[in-house]
Amino acid sequence: MSFKKKLLGNVLIAGSYTYISQAVSFLSSIIISRLVSPNSYGTIGLITVFTGFIAVFSDGGLSYALIRSDYGRTYQRVLTNLAWLLGVLLFVITVILAYPIALFYKNQELLIPTIVLASTFILRSLSLAQGALLSKQLKFGFIGKVTLICTVASAIITMILGYFKGGYWALIIPQIFTAIITAVLYEREVKLGFKIFPLNYIKVGYKFTRKLIGNIIGFNIISYWARNSDNMIVGKWYGVNDLGIYNRAYMLLTLPLNLITGLFSNILFPSLKVLKTQGGSVETEYYFVLRIITFLSFPLTVLFIMFPKQLIMLLWGKAWILVADLLPYFGLLIFTQTLLSTVGQLLVVEGKEREFMISGWIGGIILVAAIFVGASISLVGVAQFYSLAFIVLILIYNLFYIYIRTLKFDKLKAMSFWLPKVAFSVALWFSLYFNVFSAKLILLSLILIYLIYDGRKEVTGLTQLIRTKVLKRKKEAMS
Repeated sequence: MSFKKKLLGNVLIAGSYTYISQAVSFLSSIIISRLVSPNSYGTIGLITVFTGFIAVFSDGGLSYALIRSDYGRTYQRVLTNLAWLLGVLLFVITVILAYPIALFYKNQELLIPTIVLASTFILRSLSLAQGALLSKQLKFGFIGKVTLICTVASAIITMILGYFKGGYWALIIPQIFTAIITAVLYEREVKLGFKIFPLNYIKVGYKFTRKLIGNIIGFNIISYWARNSDNMIVGKWYGVNDLGIYNRAYMLLTLPLNLITGLFSNILFPSLKVLKTQGGSVETEYYFVLRIITFLSFPLTVLFIMFPKQLIMLLWGKAWILVADLLPYFGLLIFTQTLLSTVGQLLVVEGKEREFMISGWIGGIILVAAIFVGASISLVGVAQFYSLAFIVLILIYNLFYIYIRTLKFDKLKAMSFWLPKVAFSVALWFSLYFNVFSAKLILLSLILIYLIYDGRKEVTGLTQLIRTKVLKRKKEAMS
């Protein structure tokens, strides 16, 4: 079976569960947003700025190391020990930092929820190696089932606690339950066991993963603050309620990243590893994936840019209407950020972890600077300058440093793929900034025409594959 068929087959299997999970999440958010206030979301947002940063170290490349390695069962089980040690260490660090975090925000109410959230580091470490092994074995259907179970469980628990006025606890307790569910179900499937190895085994396991872990952590640290310094700044400068509004807008940006890029990335890395081993053309197949992602993400871009108020009213009601002011700029980011988010998997497959880290550092510095500039103007200014910096500076930088210089992609093909998207995005940004409705409509129409022409082969291939799958299932059902 070709790379395209294998990849898309796995995407369709995992995607069916992912989209059902997101549908459940969306539908439940309509109820939850009426039970849990922006203030409660903002409170959790203050905490997760720091706990999220600590979580950067909870994987640190262990998953990549397990998937990329050709070592056997013993190595995989040793990595579980490394994961547990990291989990316990991060738990202790978070507990120690609970009081300084509360002191930083001058809010002692943050102390207990921070300590409770710290327990998730230990619980999630129990499923880290198991989840990586499932991806290595391409068991995306099982991963999707677990995701769906956790999503349903989380929604039910949140709604119950929200109904009984649980406040921010309605957002914390589900995280603990879903971490436990994931650990139990993953272990039942892969049966890695919970054996504690001698220290010398763990040292050897770390030795074989040290370089990869160092570079991935180096990238994740900067990347994290690039993506979350806005939360810290908004929470510090504008307060809990505005942070709740900003978090909801940003959540709608991360939704397509999880729905589309996250889905493709989880499948892309092990698939590209197999393709490279077999001597296939990584560059050709990678562009195929990017064009498919573009077609999937573009409708969301249109929705966020053209109908932000209608979308927010439908989902969450008047209490969240200020989210609509930020949404078009985050919608603009969907068009390109979903594409660039896949490059990390490609660099790790090619053994270019150091370049991956450097690109993260440069991009992080640019975004943090843009967030500070935007925050000095207004809450909307954060979204405006965040999106502009990403489009104008980060995309161009990655085009030349990553795709052309590091990966040695064909220069003409790389520029013809990325530069039109940059040009359209910049034009759209100005149409949003000056609020010119006709310009937005014309530009989105031109982008659609361009995408259809540029990706005509991919669309035809995807349509044929889906048709073949449907006909095959019909025949199986009739026989």
